[in-house]
Amino acid sequence: MLKITVQMETGLLLFNLAGKLAGPWVKELEVSWRSAAGTRQIYPVRVDLSSVTFIDEEGKDLLKKMHHEGAELRASGCLNKCIVEGIMQSQEKEGGS
Repeated sequence: MLKITVQMETGLLLFNLAGKLAGPWVKELEVSWRSAAGTRQIYPVRVDLSSVTFIDEEGKDLLKKMHHEGAELRASGCLNKCIVEGIMQSQEKEGGS
């Protein structure tokens, strides 16, 4: 299960995620992400992964897309930090090629 909370903070659209970003929950996050498209064009976006306990490959792919479209990814814990760093490094390489 994944809990998705979307809220506006001072000049920022914040996606707070809690639980597992895996299986059908990846699609749920994508639907939330797409439904906020108009707001995302106006405000910077942050995705907080601090309460995420597991991310599958499909979830990693979605996070990569979200980051590519301008979302800032924040994580805590060794595994999630490693996943976020890997996404950022892969996009730096793609941008540099």
